[in-house]
Amino acid sequence: MRWLLFLARVAFICNVLFLLCLVILYSKDIVQVEFLKNIVIILGWLLSFPVNFIVNATELTLLLSRKPSPTHNWLRIFNFVVIILQIIKLFFLQNDTLHT
Repeated sequence: MRWLLFLARVAFICNVLFLLCLVILYSKDIVQVEFLKNIVIILGWLLSFPVNFIVNATELTLLLSRKPSPTHNWLRIFNFVVIILQIIKLFFLQNDTLHT
């Protein structure tokens, strides 16, 4: 299960970048370097939801089968809260970037 711990940590990094993308989208552009901005967008918008979905689905499977998880509680909770935000953003909020 070391792969789940690694993937949960990758999901954490992508989720932090997703939150940074939300800040950039709804406020002033705080990242001035184009290379860093591209990395934030790719990891935050494109990779965060699939990686986070895989991690949370695996965590749910472990929880339902009553097996111990190798990840920390705070990491599990953070990833779960962010996937709820991602689902809200993806399905319920209007995508502002497509209408400009």
